[in-house]
Amino acid sequence: MEWRGGMIPHLDLSSSIPRSEDPQRDFYKPPLRDLSANWNQFRGPKRNGHIPAQTISIDWTKPAKERWSTTCGLGHSSIVTSGKLVVTMEQEQEQELLIARSLEDGTQVWRVAENTKWHDMFSGTGPRSTPTLYKGKIYALFTNGRLCRVDANTGTVEWNIPVIPDDYEFPEWGLSISPLIWNDMIILSLGGESAAAKAYSIETGKQLWKSQLVGKGVYLSPEILRLLGEDHLLVSVVGKIVSLDPRNGKTLWEKPWKIFMNNVQIAQPIPVSSNSFVLAAGYGKGAECFIVAREPGSVKYRVESSWTSKNLKAKFSNPVFKNGYIYGFSENLLVCLEAKTGKLMWRGKKYSYGRILLLDQKLLILGHSGVLSVIDASPEKFREVSSRQLLGNARCWNGPAFVNGYLLARNGEQIACFDFGK
Repeated sequence: MEWRGGMIPHLDLSSSIPRSEDPQRDFYKPPLRDLSANWNQFRGPKRNGHIPAQTISIDWTKPAKERWSTTCGLGHSSIVTSGKLVVTMEQEQEQELLIARSLEDGTQVWRVAENTKWHDMFSGTGPRSTPTLYKGKIYALFTNGRLCRVDANTGTVEWNIPVIPDDYEFPEWGLSISPLIWNDMIILSLGGESAAAKAYSIETGKQLWKSQLVGKGVYLSPEILRLLGEDHLLVSVVGKIVSLDPRNGKTLWEKPWKIFMNNVQIAQPIPVSSNSFVLAAGYGKGAECFIVAREPGSVKYRVESSWTSKNLKAKFSNPVFKNGYIYGFSENLLVCLEAKTGKLMWRGKKYSYGRILLLDQKLLILGHSGVLSVIDASPEKFREVSSRQLLGNARCWNGPAFVNGYLLARNGEQIACFDFGK
């Protein structure tokens, strides 16, 4: 039995993918196309769910060709790529693994093991964080609060350090934030009563700064938003959203943000203009647009609400923004909102708390039952282009990666590569 996004238990009596003793299938394996671009971090190169322009033509009405599929361990970590390597984190018995597989055929290339295991009743077993690739190195956060740097090509551990104190109070569903790299610093926002955010040297792991901000940790990953022509490091602790100066961790401004049931932010902020962003949450909360301004003649900031809406209750599926419109889930129902006003443009279908990516004019949604749906990213009307079973039925809360026509997707049992090239 497991809980899916709506807190409704899902009973699964058998595995949904072939095991090693089952007959092997023949997969589609022409030579790999150029892979000079990487899916280097949580939600892609710009951390916003946008897939960069592809060098190949794609027909979304046709099913992708499955290049390979293999078993993997439990966990909700998303996928990143480094050249011809597919990297993620997963659980194997009592160890968490940072593991790299070949994009050619899915075979294991290297692994790094940490003796730890997270489990809770609602979200299950395994690591939650997504590793980050930067200048040939992988930075990974394990659920016991250790941060490591690994050579992406060889899997050699270059350092491994603790980033939480001994008396740290873990969030109810574990450490879920993904490391942010900015100006050769690793930034984490894990919460804590001594400092809620900290920055470390990418070379040595030495702490460079810690915030004056304190508070219990949540699940929103640190993110840089460009507001008023400045870099604002947005982080969250229980009950508020906060902007820090990413150079030194000093607080720029704070804004209360309370969620009625579980008072912890999960979904990422959505920048929608040069001075505004949207926050959204489930549990009845909805969305709110904030405008950031400077106090006249002062270094202080003013943060005011522009609109609120109950039509975008994004629980843990991150919305995407394009050309003035937000596409996201209100619980598990796909909706489109005008970003400037919060006006509801349309309601679509229910897609089971899926992960959303955006490529050109198409939304790619990988639902938590392994179905991939393609929808037009248009505010005019809802139109589904295609919807097909991609993975097995095991719970999928993992974000996929997309590089040069290859979709890399996983759940808690299976990881696979699909080729959308014609």
